Amino acid sequence: MALLLVMAVTRTNPDPVKDVRGCYKRGDIVEVLDDAAHDGDLVANPIAAPFVLVRITGVTKAQIERLMQSHTALELVSGEMRQVVTRRRRYRVDVDDVPAGILDQLRDNRYVSVTWAQVRNYLRNKETNTTEGPTP
Repeated sequence: MALLLVMAVTRTNPDPVKDVRGCYKRGDIVEVLDDAAHDGDLVANPIAAPFVLVRITGVTKAQIERLMQSHTALELVSGEMRQVVTRRRRYRVDVDDVPAGILDQLRDNRYVSVTWAQVRNYLRNKETNTTEGPTP
């Protein structure tokens, strides 16, 4: 099993470039963890307030690590062409489309356990806005 640490709130920056490149938005996948990484109650942990934890059964961390990919582009930086991150994450969870029962569990417990089949259709590519979640 694998765990997704998902941003539950939207962070912003007044600079629009920094906002897109560096601020996590609601539904962004912050980290993919091994199942053993869940060390306690997220509700009791005030530091975890902006996050929810989604356990995905039937997949391993290695199978879904692609969710951690960022968008990059070639840009001219200090006279050199360099790969620059244009968005922190390529994929997000489309929270607005997730079924109400799952959202209720996340709101009440900050944690939910689902199967890959239950979650894969809610993973969206931020650039194309398509449900092309990586297949484990």
